[in-house]
Amino acid sequence: MMQSLPGALDAVPVRSLAVVVTVALVLVGLRRLAGARLSTPLRRRLLFGVPWGTVLTMAGILAVYLFVQGTWWHSRPLVTPFRTWSYFYPLGMLTGPFTHGSDAHVTGNLVGTFAYGAVVEYAWGHYPQRRGRQTFSSLSTNPFARILAVPVAMAGVGVFSGVFAVGPVVGFSGVVFALAGFALVTRPFLFLGALLGSRVLDQVYTALLFPEPTVGGSTRFVTPWWANIAIQGHAIGLLAGVVLGAVFLWARSERPATTRVFFATLVYAVSNGLWAVYVPVGGGRFTLFRWLGTGLVFVLALLVAAATARLDRGLRPRFERDWHSLAGLVLVVSLAALCLASVPANTATIGPEDVPADGVEVRDYVVTYDENVRNEYIASISLPFGLGADQTNVTESGVIVASDRREIWIAQVQKGRLALNQRAAVVVGGPGWRETVYANRTGWNVLGNESVYRVQLRRAGGDRRTVFTSSPSTADTTIDGRNVTFRPADDGFLVAVRRGNTTIDVDRLPPNATTRTIGGLAFERNRTRLYAGVNDTRVKIAERRRPPK
Repeated sequence: MMQSLPGALDAVPVRSLAVVVTVALVLVGLRRLAGARLSTPLRRRLLFGVPWGTVLTMAGILAVYLFVQGTWWHSRPLVTPFRTWSYFYPLGMLTGPFTHGSDAHVTGNLVGTFAYGAVVEYAWGHYPQRRGRQTFSSLSTNPFARILAVPVAMAGVGVFSGVFAVGPVVGFSGVVFALAGFALVTRPFLFLGALLGSRVLDQVYTALLFPEPTVGGSTRFVTPWWANIAIQGHAIGLLAGVVLGAVFLWARSERPATTRVFFATLVYAVSNGLWAVYVPVGGGRFTLFRWLGTGLVFVLALLVAAATARLDRGLRPRFERDWHSLAGLVLVVSLAALCLASVPANTATIGPEDVPADGVEVRDYVVTYDENVRNEYIASISLPFGLGADQTNVTESGVIVASDRREIWIAQVQKGRLALNQRAAVVVGGPGWRETVYANRTGWNVLGNESVYRVQLRRAGGDRRTVFTSSPSTADTTIDGRNVTFRPADDGFLVAVRRGNTTIDVDRLPPNATTRTIGGLAFERNRTRLYAGVNDTRVKIAERRRPPK
């Protein structure tokens, strides 16, 4: 009985429960210390003190992730068909802002939505704020109508961010940035509290999810974190939120503290990577213009503070009197320019000739592997101002997913990632269906030279099919005047023994724990190691690549 107690304790999430109990007790203690001062301001503006509209929006986003993207039934979300690929693929344009790429992605956006959405909804209020206006006297004073207006407005901003985002993006972050922009100009002090509060929420969530991890060193394929940011989509979201917040302040004849707006904008822009201005240069590489981005966030903070400094005097421009109107104009023009910049990218078209001919077909999708091939999605973009094809001649290497019906062409798994992990799963599909294609990379590290490898693909329940083989590679050693060259083939690996320019013999690699004579050399395979020898000479000339544990 006592021996089973530790196992029983491990089965119960004691550590996570400890976090929940501790946080709950601390909040109860805070409630007793603060008394009514903690909840009364919330109840004055929100029904029961709860931002119901924000909660409804979060529930909708979570429902899309669970049931539309299929994470309720599967470990991986279906992402590819829901990206904002092109104006000629409206499904992606409409669903991209509300779908997500991973658990961490959706969790981060839900935390941001709650933190900043609560501030926005507090500023909006569920009850009329003007004197003489009674609750339920009209639609605009109905608390339930005002609650529903919040998710409707967020959905509208989401569609806006999807339509004007550059390239195939997913995620609610455009709306999160819009909420932040609205909050930082209308309630900058509360916004800074929400910014810090979101970090606290993230810490609590992480403590619940990983209460006591034991970690060590590991080999991983890592891309720069800033290269995964849709910087243009975040920027238009923030600017759209600032513009809407300015209109809101003008309508209520309110004026925020200029210094608070400046520091709120600067802190948010820096902490959320708006300085990460970058461009892809192909082959999974990116160039970061950190110097430019750093200067831009300072200029942005000043423009936002200046544009909202005198909104209580009206929105009519007075360029001859002050530069506040000019700052507002710069923000509006910048928002329009960022939106217009997305139009060429979002008119991308993928024709049948752009889809790889050799690959695994899954309905309208083709999945294959190739290296140093032109990115047909970028190549299909028509650049303005007479820019030529050099600007869109970007090459990619990896597992490629393409569909001419959906305007899709993407290197879903980069070459380096597949080389490290040796295997990958690619999920394709559409509303109501999905299928997984598995990629396997097997290869040998050749002594003193490049590795040789082959890539095989298979559908779930199907047979493997070789879709790519690397170039041959010769070991940097000579044994009894002979050289050894490794050649990947569709059904395995071959060894060619040469003397000078003459090939003596070619045969397959020996199976594990066996020896095979090829061209007068004895090849012995011991699990992942391959030795070649003659007489008393024995050299390890290759080692098989193994996936990391």
